[in-house]
Amino acid sequence: MRTETQDQMAAAMSNGLAATGVARPVLVCDLDNTLIRTDMLYETFWAAVSRRWYAPFPALLALTRGVAALKAHLAERVRFDPAQLPYNEAVLDELRAWRAAGGRTALVTASDQDVADRIAAHLDLFDDVYGSDGAENLKGTVKADRLTREYGAGRFIYIGDSTYDLAVWDVAGGGVTVNAPASLRRKAEARCSDMRHLGERGSRLSPIIRVMRPHQWAKNLLVFLPLFSGLTQDLVTVFKSILAYVAFCLVASSVYVINDLLDLSADRDHPRKKERPFAGGTLSLIHGSWLAPLLLLGGILVSIPLGPDFLLVMCAYYVTTTLYSLQLKRRPIIDICALAVLYALRILAGGVAAGVSMSVWL
Repeated sequence: MRTETQDQMAAAMSNGLAATGVARPVLVCDLDNTLIRTDMLYETFWAAVSRRWYAPFPALLALTRGVAALKAHLAERVRFDPAQLPYNEAVLDELRAWRAAGGRTALVTASDQDVADRIAAHLDLFDDVYGSDGAENLKGTVKADRLTREYGAGRFIYIGDSTYDLAVWDVAGGGVTVNAPASLRRKAEARCSDMRHLGERGSRLSPIIRVMRPHQWAKNLLVFLPLFSGLTQDLVTVFKSILAYVAFCLVASSVYVINDLLDLSADRDHPRKKERPFAGGTLSLIHGSWLAPLLLLGGILVSIPLGPDFLLVMCAYYVTTTLYSLQLKRRPIIDICALAVLYALRILAGGVAAGVSMSVWL
């Protein structure tokens, strides 16, 4: 049986979040992939790596104390600009309308408290801000219990985006999903009768292809140069050269993904690069974090049939291009030398794959 409070909340939601009511519930908003189109755990991790290449090692040590400890560790070491983050304008509009109508708002997130405070201070849209404290990860049932203690069951409307939020919608008086797939929408509606949905999850295929930068694969055609300079061009040799080309494309794309993850801040300050999938929030950093090693593994697997010498050249290419992304591209003259080495390694790899002895001139 519906209570009077639930009826008031349902009326408020049906009239839009700007509707007025007697005992208006608190509008609670999640942060990661809801208020912002990114995840602050991965944001701070890659920002830390971009500053210090060895940052993953102390991060792993912090993780042994729990996810909340890892988030606190990264938040202490990374200073980010909240104004650069890709915000979800539809969610911001909901929050502004709610406050304009006299309602209270809260930012409640599994991100670290310090991160949440910095973002909340920048937006100036929240009455309350709650985040993870280094010991307790404010997520799922933990978040649901915290909101129940703070506001009471059924006394808040929750805006979220993931399956972890189902536990929160269980105790909420109303809910809003953000860019949720159809399966999550159905589950949320089963948990909470007063649900609305903002946006739809777009296809990930197009942004994944973009971050792989297939237009850059033209450089890897250099691996065919030794083949055409040699005297033997049988099918086996041609096939080996094709495998070498595919291996270089996969490994190169792996580095392109890492480069975009490391350059988030710089890309968001750039008039053109700010539209890249990671910088613009059209592709989650989570996907980039598994896509890079997956592409590298694919490149290694393709390289194995070509023999240990080719695999050694590929390793040299990967190490050099990764160093270029981390440090060398910021050093004048050295950056040009590094690029020259990378082009030479493509030709050398093509010769090794095709079994062609290359002249000094080549």
